[in-house]
Amino acid sequence: MSLLNYEFGPKNTYLVACTYGPDSMALLDMMQQDGVSPVVCFVDFHIGDNLASARKEVEKYCQEKNLVLEIYDAYPPEGKNEKEIADWARQTRYHFFLECFKKHHAAALFIAHHLDDVIENYLLLKQHGIKGQHYGWSRVSTYEEMIIVRPLLNYSREDLKNYCNTHNIPYNDKFSNYEEASQRSLVRRDVVSKLNEVERDQILEEMKKKDAEISSLNRVVKHDIATTGELSIRSLIALPPGDFAETIIDFVNACCPTHVTITPRILKEIRSLCLAPEANKTLKLQGSYYIVKEYDVLSIDIDGLHLPYSYVLKEPCKFSCPAFDLDFTMGAEDRRILPEDYPITVRSALPADVTTYGGYLVPVRRMLSAAGCPPELMRIWPVFVGKNKKILYVPRYDRNFVEYHKSKLNIHVPSEEKE
Repeated sequence: MSLLNYEFGPKNTYLVACTYGPDSMALLDMMQQDGVSPVVCFVDFHIGDNLASARKEVEKYCQEKNLVLEIYDAYPPEGKNEKEIADWARQTRYHFFLECFKKHHAAALFIAHHLDDVIENYLLLKQHGIKGQHYGWSRVSTYEEMIIVRPLLNYSREDLKNYCNTHNIPYNDKFSNYEEASQRSLVRRDVVSKLNEVERDQILEEMKKKDAEISSLNRVVKHDIATTGELSIRSLIALPPGDFAETIIDFVNACCPTHVTITPRILKEIRSLCLAPEANKTLKLQGSYYIVKEYDVLSIDIDGLHLPYSYVLKEPCKFSCPAFDLDFTMGAEDRRILPEDYPITVRSALPADVTTYGGYLVPVRRMLSAAGCPPELMRIWPVFVGKNKKILYVPRYDRNFVEYHKSKLNIHVPSEEKE
């Protein structure tokens, strides 16, 4: 089983930020255990013997493992205080990562932030009285054109050191990211490093309570995916950006037979799709894979054959489309569609549609599902709506149905079942 719990695309290139510390070296090994040979990105700030030694060891490791190594030489500006240097270092690193991302046409950048980093961040924010939706980092986030993945947030630094020691993975425990400000270093040295297990658990429990609302939303969204294969748009857009990105990535790849690489551009387009005023809309992801918006839910269409549709018929006529053929030239009163109802709209059934059945108002999809209608057929099942926006007619589904209407309606389906 993968320790990283991340679905890698077999044809994709991935980057990993490496400092030669136990956290980044553990991440580098875990990615290789998952069959990935990432491009290793190392920034040499040219300070101290430990960093120079780390550079040589990373070069040696990558040569032995036949990994591509990208090194950036950076020199600290003079006349800056420690906080300004830390900000410069962070900007330098991410500029370098972005250049590598473009150069290698990467799918994601992996960073080895871990549980101790999350606790440090929480304690710093708490110390400054800053409140936010997340007190650490999201597992998935975006930065300009990059997808950033932090898969080790549930591992402590001690866990990762033990992993390296157990698997004979080399590392240098004396070097930490130069970009970190002195205050974070003090929190790490004087607080986090001295926490016992009970104290650590108390802080984590406190963080969970503060993140309770987001955690609840995440549970709702995951339940939707597991039970219906759909996403509630209202729940989805309420998530913070990182959780939104991770949910979309997991959702798409859970529903698509082959891996789909999600980029920040696609995430923006999906968010725009969710917020668009149209009730019925689609967005092409890759090949024949589409993400489909139907009122307040998102779903995935994998062949492009069952996409939502909507057609307007101005008068009784013959009409053909990929989903159905009809001939109403002689009228369709036998389907309770009268001349004065025109123009009528013929469209795919939506989650909010209801119709009269047995004297009761029932959801169209529930009625079809109860009759045994297959999901792929339900996606293209037509609903006839009059000019007053009310549903006039929904064909009944019956596996053994025998046509008796004078007006003609033939629904195109992969199997032999037709109305």
